[in-house]
Amino acid sequence: MYRILVSAINYLLGWVLKQATMKAIIFGALTFLISEIMGVVTKLLPDSTNLVSLFDQLPDPAWYFINLAQLPFGLSVVFSALVTRFIIGMIPIVGK
Repeated sequence: MYRILVSAINYLLGWVLKQATMKAIIFGALTFLISEIMGVVTKLLPDSTNLVSLFDQLPDPAWYFINLAQLPFGLSVVFSALVTRFIIGMIPIVGK
């Protein structure tokens, strides 16, 4: 009985170490690599553009509806989602 119990524990321990540990190591390494790559990419992006002068030319009624629809918040959410989708899509294991 003791040998059967030890054999079962060894089998379960081997399965957990093969499956869960390797996946955790791979996804941990991918998370670290992506965070480091994004740090480098954000330094390469431009700091500012000429958008402020373009928005200053908008009339007051346009600003009213832009603020009413919360367009700045919506654009930032959509842009962040698109960037995240692109980054996840570039991961060889997870992306399509």
